[in-house]
Amino acid sequence: MPGINFNQERFIALLFSLIITIKLNSQIGIPSQLPLIVIETGGESISADSRITAWLKVINNGPGALNSKFQNGTDYDGRMGIKIRGQSSQMFPKKSYSLELRARSGADTTASLLGMPGEEDWVLYAPYSDKTMLRNALTFHLGSRLGGWQSRNRWCEVYLNGDYIGIYQLMESIKRDSNRVDISKLKPDELSGDDLTGGYIFKADKIDFGSSDFFQIFPSTHYHNSDNYRFTYVYPEYDEIGEAQKSYIKKFVTDAENSLNGSSFSDPSSGFRKFMDVNSFVDFQIIQELVNNVDGYRFSTFFYKDKDSKGGKLHAGPLWDFDLCYGNEDYTDLNLDTDIWLYSKFEDKYGGRMHWWARLMEDLGYRGVFVSHWKEIRKAAFSTDSIMNYLDGTIEYLGDAINRNFTRWPIIGKYVWPNYFVGETYEEEVGYLKEWITARLNWMDANIMLAENVSENYAKNEILVFPNPVRDQINLYFYLSFSGEIRIELFDLMGRKALIKEDIPEYTGYQYLSIDINNLASGYYILQVSQGKRQIGRRNILVTGK
Repeated sequence: MPGINFNQERFIALLFSLIITIKLNSQIGIPSQLPLIVIETGGESISADSRITAWLKVINNGPGALNSKFQNGTDYDGRMGIKIRGQSSQMFPKKSYSLELRARSGADTTASLLGMPGEEDWVLYAPYSDKTMLRNALTFHLGSRLGGWQSRNRWCEVYLNGDYIGIYQLMESIKRDSNRVDISKLKPDELSGDDLTGGYIFKADKIDFGSSDFFQIFPSTHYHNSDNYRFTYVYPEYDEIGEAQKSYIKKFVTDAENSLNGSSFSDPSSGFRKFMDVNSFVDFQIIQELVNNVDGYRFSTFFYKDKDSKGGKLHAGPLWDFDLCYGNEDYTDLNLDTDIWLYSKFEDKYGGRMHWWARLMEDLGYRGVFVSHWKEIRKAAFSTDSIMNYLDGTIEYLGDAINRNFTRWPIIGKYVWPNYFVGETYEEEVGYLKEWITARLNWMDANIMLAENVSENYAKNEILVFPNPVRDQINLYFYLSFSGEIRIELFDLMGRKALIKEDIPEYTGYQYLSIDINNLASGYYILQVSQGKRQIGRRNILVTGK
């Protein structure tokens, strides 16, 4: 420009800044293959303390169509309340948000967003320290394959006050709803009888200093190294739940832990099964163990209970918060490992994890469900190929949005708390994740029979048969020294064969087998396991009536 002299150094700096600006603008604002979330706050800052009113557009033109931030909203175009959410994640420049859809009057309103059932409460989750952006999504994908409700989620790109802020996941928040945690609505006046027994949602989590929105249990029967756990009210919320309701759920959880801690914890009528839904606890445990969750069994650990007339047992779940998993943290000596069981690490030095799952694994029936379910899901949704295909398919779906995200947030190759691995490229980050998952899966497969708290010597020299007495299905746990076909036989007391089953195990070592005995009449039987001419073990069992 006339009259202005640039020295070489300043010219290069200005030119570099101009190139970066052009590069950013060339990517941001172009139509996207992902749905778009556009937020306008009118210049008001978003805080973590309370929601402000803002405008929300949700744009989704469908599969194969591009979406532009300049078009009208397709799924929603209206008011909402918004605030920053999360705890440790609030320190990141890329924030997560809690959304509440609002009508013109200010009242809550519902809408179906990105194909998910209509509701008013949503979460915009911001993957940041997880540079693959895949850990949370993968965990919810796997959790949804186990049955029961897990938070549905959709990928999107987000604009805030005209500023592109990257790839997000729009997620369903955890709340009581027929399309979410489907339990009974607990009204303030339901203070007695069956009405009082459900539904409740609560969680073990971090407690804010000075907070009173939690209850603490003090069981009379103790288990070594356990704690008096605190649980935060989720539904009904602390300012809505009645005193009688608080007393009921506190007593129920206390009674449940007393039964679990007691010497008769395995008793089918008075032990933990009276209070806890076994399948949900197994599913929850499978996920925590697979991902080796640094916060597993202590934070973001949700539970719910419906009315007694609708089952009334305590369920573990839904799942929540998995960005610091699969080896993505550097501040413990435990959660990077692919070759440990997490559930047994509940002493104080491991951060106060709940001991419930360690105690449950001492029950052979529960352990049998855990082992058999793991072996079954590894054949399908949890197979290594299936998991890798999900990761590859998701990366392909995100496409060019990955480059836009890391142009906006240039953190590839840089340490972001609490990264253990720092890849120089996005591909290296994904490679580390895949290698970690593969190693973890292989170790769990090889050690699923050797879960802690079973005596190795006893297991190698005896056949464990459980439950006994048995009604529908019997489980066998034994050690096989040699490869080759095994034979399981049941004889009645007259010496007549009532059942014969032959199997060729895939490997030697600890074996777990389940046998359906639905067709057997009630009575005493002799169970025998043999391999060729060698008898592995023999047990008396009682089959009870239907």
